[in-house]
Amino acid sequence: MSQDQGVRPLRRCRLDGTPYYRREHVQAELEALLKLSAQELQERAGVWPKGRAGFVSSEALVHLVRVATPRSRHQERLVAALMQRLERRLPKPAAADGQTVSRSRTLIRDRVRDDFVDLLLGDRDAYDDRLDYYEISFDNAVARDRVDAKRQVNIEENRSQELGSDEDDSGISLQVEEALGPDNPFDPDRLDEKAYRQRLEAAIDALPPLQQEIVHMWTQDIPIWSGDPDVLTISKALGKAEKTIRTHRDKAFAFLRTRLTRLEP
Repeated sequence: MSQDQGVRPLRRCRLDGTPYYRREHVQAELEALLKLSAQELQERAGVWPKGRAGFVSSEALVHLVRVATPRSRHQERLVAALMQRLERRLPKPAAADGQTVSRSRTLIRDRVRDDFVDLLLGDRDAYDDRLDYYEISFDNAVARDRVDAKRQVNIEENRSQELGSDEDDSGISLQVEEALGPDNPFDPDRLDEKAYRQRLEAAIDALPPLQQEIVHMWTQDIPIWSGDPDVLTISKALGKAEKTIRTHRDKAFAFLRTRLTRLEP
């Protein structure tokens, strides 16, 4: 896959030295977006939710922030829109009762947000290839950050890791872990290892596009189906029957287990 000269290529590389590339639809999206004026980009950045006319993917928005003139008003407005996207991917401060503020969730939110801001600020002065992954899969990158933040908060608070507690929200739900079984490729213990995360990323990249989308949405706790018509579901977002989604989900997880086992050092 080749990168268009009008869109700055990514610099992050895999373990074997081969470069990472954006998904084809993101690359095409950026090629179109970069032809727009600053005002048009700012207006498009504020369109929400996905599916509305003019919506800009989070991956493309990260790129627009990175290539904007540092500290300009234009960049500041794009950053504001991007931070709203990030906030939507973070655990809500309220606990299960909807009223009590969870200290654990608040700490996780603050840590993920602060670390992301630090990346953006550092990237202004010198290219930081850690941000490349957010241009490849923003949701998956944030889910990974949530897992890391959860672990760090647990260590700092010297808390036991009780997956069923009301305050737990690592980004991978109990429903996900139970469905994946004992060989869960998204096991938080293993996601803490950089080398393993890289192998997992490579395995996900090797999935067919539909299965990639299902995996990304599944790990964000988006349900496959819901009786509530106002709830976003994987079936609704991808326009596929519930049975079809479940079949592809199972195939994707089986592939990930097999691929990761083969890649074990």
